[in-house]
Amino acid sequence: MNITRRRWHASFPRFRPLHPIQALSTRIRFTLYLEVLLLMVGIWAALTLSLPGQYDQLEVGVPSPISIWAPAEVAYTSEVLTAERQAQAENSPDNLVYVYNPTIPVQQRQSLVALLDTVTSVRVDPSLTRQKRLATLVALPNAALQISEAQADLMLTLDDASWEQLRAQTVGLYDRAIERSDYAVDERALIQLRERWLTYWLATTSLSPTQRDLAKFFTESFLRVNRTLDEAATALRRTEAHNSVPPQSVRVLEGERIVSAGEIVTPEIIEKLQRTGAMPRPLGWPDIAGRGLLAALMAGGFIAYALAFEPQVATQPRSLLVVILIIDATLILARLGLPLADLWPYAFPLATVAIVFAVVFNGRLAMAAAALMATAIGVMENNALPLAVTMFASCVVAVLAAHSADKLRTFLLAGVGVAAAVFVSEVSFWLIDSPAVLTVSLTVVLIPMLLFAGMNGALSTILSLGVFNVVSRAAGQVTPLQLMELAHPSRPLLRKLIREAPGTYYHSVAVGNLAEAAAEAVDADALLLRVAAYYHDIGKTIRPYFFTDNQMGRENVHNDLDPVTSAQIIVDHVREGVKMARAAGLPPRIIDFISTHHGTGLIKHFYQQALQQQDTVREEDFRYPGPRPQTREQAILMLADSVEATVRSKAQNGKLAPASGDDARASGAAAGTQTLDDLVQAIIDARVREGELDNSPLTMRELTQIKQAFVISLQSIYHPRVDYTPTTVR
Repeated sequence: MNITRRRWHASFPRFRPLHPIQALSTRIRFTLYLEVLLLMVGIWAALTLSLPGQYDQLEVGVPSPISIWAPAEVAYTSEVLTAERQAQAENSPDNLVYVYNPTIPVQQRQSLVALLDTVTSVRVDPSLTRQKRLATLVALPNAALQISEAQADLMLTLDDASWEQLRAQTVGLYDRAIERSDYAVDERALIQLRERWLTYWLATTSLSPTQRDLAKFFTESFLRVNRTLDEAATALRRTEAHNSVPPQSVRVLEGERIVSAGEIVTPEIIEKLQRTGAMPRPLGWPDIAGRGLLAALMAGGFIAYALAFEPQVATQPRSLLVVILIIDATLILARLGLPLADLWPYAFPLATVAIVFAVVFNGRLAMAAAALMATAIGVMENNALPLAVTMFASCVVAVLAAHSADKLRTFLLAGVGVAAAVFVSEVSFWLIDSPAVLTVSLTVVLIPMLLFAGMNGALSTILSLGVFNVVSRAAGQVTPLQLMELAHPSRPLLRKLIREAPGTYYHSVAVGNLAEAAAEAVDADALLLRVAAYYHDIGKTIRPYFFTDNQMGRENVHNDLDPVTSAQIIVDHVREGVKMARAAGLPPRIIDFISTHHGTGLIKHFYQQALQQQDTVREEDFRYPGPRPQTREQAILMLADSVEATVRSKAQNGKLAPASGDDARASGAAAGTQTLDDLVQAIIDARVREGELDNSPLTMRELTQIKQAFVISLQSIYHPRVDYTPTTVR
């Protein structure tokens, strides 16, 4: 049980307390403070950034600038709908109460007929002159009308036939108007008869214009209202109708769209927004301050995690700046894009950032960034837990699929995993929220879920493929795909090394084998070490024959040079290698291996020669420019380079003794020889004593593991044999 527990604890990433800020230089510390501030401001801006109308009160009758969905299911009694139904019931025509007098049309018709009879009698009275007839007509006493002198003259001008025709048409016109209103003439009907129907009906008769004017005059004068509104009774019925309307209940489902962008805002929409808590409200200082504190907490937590678990990124201002800018840009893009994503914000490809970070940096940093961004997105979308969980789940699957991407198909697999994670997460929350699962709803809901989950996966794959190379170059990092490309022998620098310094090339390959084995033993980056080993001695191609790797039986050219010149030529291969690597556009991480693979070590051979030949010698003239290794990988390459060169030299000169425990031990080892195990240990101990490994994070336990890996690899290459005396086979 104890063994199992120890193994389980050993599987966790190593945590080395940094005393983070104090361990950094003043310049890096100041830069780190600025980057923390940049991350905090970016998160704060994403949480508080407002779209048009998002933090403003919506106005009734004005188009909504954004679409808004209900954050939760709510049931309530709608005052707005109840008031609308009450108004409809109150204003119903059925509530109108009229007072109807059927005798008025009859009386008015009798008065009209009597008037026409009087006019006829005046026209035919032989005792009256025309002037008296005219005066009599004008003076006729009638409450319905007053005949003017011109109208009286027209009546007298008509002959008897025309007058009788006019008289008959007038009475008929009156009867037609009453019938049109069904013997119930109200104010509205009276206006329509006078302004519309009388003129239309007269136009269809054979009367002359003069006759039509007189007929209309008589008819209009005797039309009276006989149907009036009973105000008291109507008010009573309206009150009863208003009170009879029951309260109107409204149920708003979670995720239901309350208003769409461009839709005219109504009082009902305003009430729904208020009751569901989705009503945009002005962002006040307390809100801004609270979001700022949350942003500071998130930014500080992320940077603290990076300092504790990812110091190789956190202490590199360039890499950390790229990480922060990508996080800030992603959150601001989410803030601008998610409100416009209608009902499906789950198509937002947050996993793109997780894939890129996993490929360019590592999976742990990608997980931390994914947790930060998913949390921020959930907060900015009104504390949407399902959305935050879905986004984080997609990032987790993406990191697990792409953390060691050395083939392009890995990105495709990551996209498929993202789509599956989004779909499963959406279905999970849908099943939790749905009271029942219906066959119809499965078709309506699951197909769009699958569609947008696939869109998320496709976008994540396409975008990550398009930007990971740009991000790696901007951050000064190198990805497995780039390393695989750099390791190909067709690369210009490697071709130059193979052609012009073949001995150095084979030495580099051997160093790569040793470094890779050691990296696997201590869980370092084996691929990075192999590629770095290929390029670490590229500077030797400038003067290949000044190095024993490439002399191949030639006379040693250093025999004709003084020790200082020889030492400077040897040291220059580091400087020249850095220049060549930069000119060829190699990643900065590879260039760092070139400058650190000798650290600040002393070229002892030429230094000893100088001491023998000169009275005063400057030790600095015989040291490599450095710097010393800063990472585990750089330290492993230094050790592998020293071990391979030393062991090969010992083996070529017959100074490598058989390993202890071999059969040859009984015969004794030659004087001045060392076993492979002792030789490797001596080289590592020398580097430790010289302080070359002081800046690297290698532990003594890891140095032991590295030594064992070196010995195992070298034993398969350099296995000294004892010269047995041949015997005759009988």
